[in-house]
Amino acid sequence: MNGIFALDKFIIYSKKIIYYKYIYMELPIIKKIKDEDGGKAKPHHPNLPDVQVGVKGGGKCLLMISPRQTGKSTIISNFFLSDSLYGQDFFPGGVIIISPTINMDSSSRFLKQRFETYDTYSPELINSIIRRQQLMDDDDPNKEIALVLDDCVGLLDKTVSNLVTRSRHYGIKLLIISVQKFRSAVDPIIRANATDVIVGSPFPNIRELTAISEEYGDLFTSPKNWMKLYKQATPNKYDFAYMKLQNPPLFFHNFEEIIAEGGKSENDEM
Repeated sequence: MNGIFALDKFIIYSKKIIYYKYIYMELPIIKKIKDEDGGKAKPHHPNLPDVQVGVKGGGKCLLMISPRQTGKSTIISNFFLSDSLYGQDFFPGGVIIISPTINMDSSSRFLKQRFETYDTYSPELINSIIRRQQLMDDDDPNKEIALVLDDCVGLLDKTVSNLVTRSRHYGIKLLIISVQKFRSAVDPIIRANATDVIVGSPFPNIRELTAISEEYGDLFTSPKNWMKLYKQATPNKYDFAYMKLQNPPLFFHNFEEIIAEGGKSENDEM
């Protein structure tokens, strides 16, 4: 019984207590608020970021940290062009890509043909996208979009930081922010709000890789152990480490295999 019986009041007559009244009081236990019935999520492979298309308020922010020539554009193309990932028509409102290099990267040419793309970043552009999203009714499925900020190093300003904290409220089901550097390029607000992280390979800048291990290492026992997992996840060129920063956090080899769950590796008893 999660409660107590408390003395509510009593009556004194001729210096004797002749009447008692007890009431039952439940313990003040914090209970989970029931989730709003926001709809059923559109299915996709469980190894991918859980973007929750079809669910009000759902959405993910994916931070991609990948140096040049590590297949970053290929990963982004696969997200939206390959049916084994999300594919072309997964997001009802489409995909918006902002990338200063999209006209110079041959691997992105199919994205340019299929989706709404821009080769110049500006706060005005971001704000115009936000305004467009805000004008749409929450029940309109076309409000559910993906937004990619690719190769925007040095351009991630306060407008983007504000976008990251409120992207789900704007109907942005998947916000991808890709950078080549970590320490100097990724604002603490972006780091704090990233729900999923990809780290590409090979990663020649050891200082940058060390900074990443220090940021996320404690989720997987320690920075030292994180480095071991990273090497295990990236045995070949263009492999990448993928982290789902949930509870417990998961560490993947590409999107294919879970190699660690929190502090437990695949070799430990699960």
